[in-house]
Amino acid sequence: MLPSYAGRILCVDLSTGKITKRPLSEELARKYVGGKGLGARLLYDEVNPRRNPLGPENKLVFTTGPTTGTMIPNKGYILSYKSPLTGIYASSSAGGFFGTELKQAGYDVLIIGGRSEKPVYLWIDDNEVEIRDAKHLWGKDTFETNDTVKEEIGDEEIKVARIGPSGEKLVRYASIFNDYSRAAGRCGAGAVMGSKNLKAIAVRGTKAVEVAKIDELLEFLREFYKVLKETYSTGISYPQWGTPANLSVINQMGVFPTRYWHKGTFDGHEKIDREAIRERVLVKSKACYSCPVNCAKLSAVKEGLYAGAVSELDYETIWAFGGLCENDNIESIVRAIELCDKYGIDAVSAGNIIAFAMECYDRGIITTKDTEGIKLVFGNHEAIIQMVGRIAMREGLGDILAEGVREAAKQIGKGAEEFAIHVKGLEPPGFDPRALKGTALAFAVADRGGCHLPSSLYTYELMGVIDKDIIEGKAAFLRDLENRFAVGDSMIFCRFFRDVYFLDTIVNLFPLLIGIKTDEAELQGLGERIVTLARAFSVREGLSRKDDSWPERFFKEPIEEGAMKGMVLIKDEFNKMLDEYYEIRGWDRNGIPTEEKLRELGLSDLNLGVKTLRQKVGEAVKG
Repeated sequence: MLPSYAGRILCVDLSTGKITKRPLSEELARKYVGGKGLGARLLYDEVNPRRNPLGPENKLVFTTGPTTGTMIPNKGYILSYKSPLTGIYASSSAGGFFGTELKQAGYDVLIIGGRSEKPVYLWIDDNEVEIRDAKHLWGKDTFETNDTVKEEIGDEEIKVARIGPSGEKLVRYASIFNDYSRAAGRCGAGAVMGSKNLKAIAVRGTKAVEVAKIDELLEFLREFYKVLKETYSTGISYPQWGTPANLSVINQMGVFPTRYWHKGTFDGHEKIDREAIRERVLVKSKACYSCPVNCAKLSAVKEGLYAGAVSELDYETIWAFGGLCENDNIESIVRAIELCDKYGIDAVSAGNIIAFAMECYDRGIITTKDTEGIKLVFGNHEAIIQMVGRIAMREGLGDILAEGVREAAKQIGKGAEEFAIHVKGLEPPGFDPRALKGTALAFAVADRGGCHLPSSLYTYELMGVIDKDIIEGKAAFLRDLENRFAVGDSMIFCRFFRDVYFLDTIVNLFPLLIGIKTDEAELQGLGERIVTLARAFSVREGLSRKDDSWPERFFKEPIEEGAMKGMVLIKDEFNKMLDEYYEIRGWDRNGIPTEEKLRELGLSDLNLGVKTLRQKVGEAVKG
């Protein structure tokens, strides 16, 4: 096997209890590298189309990458699966130490399928793998589960990925947690794990990860760390402030979604920004395996109503429970995130859902009768805390909100669907697309739904690298970003290194880690292959152009307050960008990859699935 790979895939069928190990072929490693690329390929091959995401045929594919377990700073692992929230391709990544432990146990990939008849957990001790009873763990939160498994095995150093009660109850945006607060957060991986009656995965690895050229890699690292330190984001901003660094700047620019996407500016931003965090709740900074940046900001509430609450704060979760809900109480945000971590749910979706419910309450669509007396008015931080618990445990109104905003709006009815904000069923992050034209396109075509991570294009518009007010060139810029980040996600680089690693960096790193040479053109092709592969999976599930858009609300209702007051998405402009994006991707006007493009990328075996949908879409249009 190539250097920097363990060379094995571990497969677990929970329906039969069968555990198998098979070699990772060099061909797969070369063609898809690891992480996102390898995960997308294996998911496409392992999961048949149109299967229930919460059924036994869906699979969880944990993939490490060439950097995992090495001295190169990395985010550990990527998880690929069919999302119970969106019904299409999903990938979630998690930092911390779990991915490294899995790699050091001797596995590049862990594939889990089937469904156990009773609660179980998986124990991986290097070559020894067993399925253990977990009835005593069922019902425990993520913190209790972590501690109990470690105590039971008798080793504090093992790493445990696990779900909380929300995963057990199939909350459609439940997450999988490891290292206490690190999460494969978005799209509902925790619900998939819960549907399999799998409570936890415990891993102990003792094997070293061998690289191709250790001396040259050490020299590369010395230069890489120097660049990290000299780059503003990784040398100053993230170490000092974490991701909340630019919250007030984003607010000042008028693109900080407030009061459930009505306003672009939050008057209470100073009470939840980086200075407020440092002054009121910050305890210390934390880092992932082999990373010197220390971007995570562990925070604790010292006094008052939420005294004792502890969690890690980042921009997206502060925004979701803060500005979007018009809540300026930073202590309550620490508590809300702690509850999400404890119960095991995605805090970004949870904050979106609660803000949506507040709008329903504001419009009189739901009342205190529906909320069991909770006054869901904007800014009511105590109501936010109460609703997190109800969603997590599927109690009362929380049972509906646990379905995600798209399905919840359908169930609530009374016009709620008209103002529910999502893309492909995924609640979007905290940047208003009505004022960032390229970002509007990027979120709309993102492979797992409304998401900033496949491209981070919003960063370049906010920094002025590209003009946020024009549409020209945005499609090509987005394609190049997506390709580069897909390669980085396959190497398992952290997204926060986007200002540090470029394709030429990876070209230099490849022979040191893997022992093979590459060039930028080959890496561009790799990135395009991965993006198109993820698209093909979702196309096979029925995805087409109709899904690559925003709710009509954003084309009709302008931002009400702030520097971008009056801004609205213009449909003709959006469609022009979308047409250009499809064309340069080699996809047809319905967003379906052409046979020619699939052949060019070495994906001709995907033809059958996409051809079938192309025919169906054509028949629908003709009809």
